[in-house]
Amino acid sequence: MDKLHAINLFCRVIETQSFTQAAQQEQISLAMASKLVAQLEAHLNVRLLQRTTRKITPTEAGLLFYQRCLPILNELKEAEACVTDITSTLQGKLTISVPMDFGSRFIAPHLGKFIETYPHLQLNLEFNDRRVDVVAEGYDLVLRIGKLEDSSIVAKRIAQAEHLIVASPQYLAKYGEPQAASELQQHQCLLYEGQQTWQFNENGHHIKFKPQSRLYSNNGYALVQIAKAHLGIIQIPKFLVKDELASGELIPILNHLEQEKLDISLLYPHRRYLSPKVKVAMEFFSTLMKEQKAYL
Repeated sequence: MDKLHAINLFCRVIETQSFTQAAQQEQISLAMASKLVAQLEAHLNVRLLQRTTRKITPTEAGLLFYQRCLPILNELKEAEACVTDITSTLQGKLTISVPMDFGSRFIAPHLGKFIETYPHLQLNLEFNDRRVDVVAEGYDLVLRIGKLEDSSIVAKRIAQAEHLIVASPQYLAKYGEPQAASELQQHQCLLYEGQQTWQFNENGHHIKFKPQSRLYSNNGYALVQIAKAHLGIIQIPKFLVKDELASGELIPILNHLEQEKLDISLLYPHRRYLSPKVKVAMEFFSTLMKEQKAYL
């Protein structure tokens, strides 16, 4: 027996004083309606309804049961309406994680339009580079750059970012500009913490170059600042040096090398039942990446 269904039907019978009308409202047969009430009475071991050929009235126990059950059924309906409202309208809290430097340069300046368009959304935007646990930490959406390790998470690639090798004009004037990948061995390279190799294709050959370095950092923006101080060469995503390329503070070198592109992806816990607020956030990020493609 579906107890909730049986209780709901029982309340309908009392309100309509008719098994026929109650069955129609619940979209079940008259026989099924009678069966459900009988099962409910058997479960409670008490008669709930007095049936005559002219009318149906609740027993003392039936009236008491109805009075106690009705507020509960109304609460359930309100709970369902509340959940449906959240999932069908653009309101509530939206928790998103984006990479620190990329988020600061490419996401933050464009948030105004998103906030104005969806005034009832509460946006919690976290800037960090660590590999977050999308499910366990309760994120609605995560934007990440590079290879994804967790295959259990749903991911959608929305763009790709180029890699460049850059240095300041002053550094190149002092130490010379390398013309081939092998000449990088003669230069001071600036590396991400934990980075062991630079990979690219040169003249059809895949090369894993192990750079020499005395300086590592876990922050791309810091590496850019160090390169601007003429202290070495960096392999860096293009989006991190767009301003420096425009100003001429850094210039690309070894442009003949083919470098692996970085995937920019959106991660989310479930493929099904995506809420409208997550869908509009995904659309916002996808559109923004298309608009910023020239700088990626």
